[in-house]
Amino acid sequence: MPDNLEVTKHLARFVAETEWDALTPPVVHQAKRALVNFFAVALTGCREGTIETALQSLASFSGGNQATVIGRPERLDALSVAFLNAASANVLDFCDTHVPTVIHPTAPVAPSLFALGELKRVSGRDLLLAFVLGAEIECRIGLAMSPSHYRRGWHITATCGVFSAAAGSAKLLAPKTEPMVFALGLAATQAAGLCECLGTPAKSVHVGNAARNGLWSALLAAQGLAGPADPLAETPQLSVLTDRLGVSSRIRAASSFIRCSIASSTGGARIPTRSWKR
Repeated sequence: MPDNLEVTKHLARFVAETEWDALTPPVVHQAKRALVNFFAVALTGCREGTIETALQSLASFSGGNQATVIGRPERLDALSVAFLNAASANVLDFCDTHVPTVIHPTAPVAPSLFALGELKRVSGRDLLLAFVLGAEIECRIGLAMSPSHYRRGWHITATCGVFSAAAGSAKLLAPKTEPMVFALGLAATQAAGLCECLGTPAKSVHVGNAARNGLWSALLAAQGLAGPADPLAETPQLSVLTDRLGVSSRIRAASSFIRCSIASSTGGARIPTRSWKR
């Protein structure tokens, strides 16, 4: 276990240096299931009113024809598409759930990787590897802050999801330790999302921004824009970030078919807006 001044660098090095051969067949299988589920829920959500409104707003400012909005004919700039596809995947709460933290791990990271894959050539293996590593960082940060983080009113899918999008995207853009640290630091300063918004359309803004801002963090870091040296040093339960890192994969604790409300033990009823306060 590194001391607390090295934990971000330790995680960054892990993401930067891990190669395809390190993934076990069960992890690869779960990653493929998660991505299939992502496309299914994004297709289901892409015509919801929340997504229509967000698309109209973003299209007004998008000067690019870079990437595909899943299930729709529109093409926008990659950052806006990452936002929209993440919001579409999460808008109905049928996206996968990491049961120990109740994070929806795929919705923030997959859209950023697919949008990036339309900006540069990315192999299927490279995308799967980046996805697994991004989700690993996301779930480890979530575990290190649980359960107090959610109970204090932070929407954990958004606040932790931005790190997965940043780490996964940086793996495809600049797989070296220093830009990975920068990407995580830039993501840290953009981590946001309030549980007060659950049950309202505003919740989708959290998840969309996690994907968009994580991708942007990686793009900035790849161009040399620096972030703090160790943004994760003050994380509660610090040892969870690196415990059995590279040995035990957190993605296997995610279920593709547990609805947010069920995962939260509400007996199948949707979570009321203020239930997080209990």
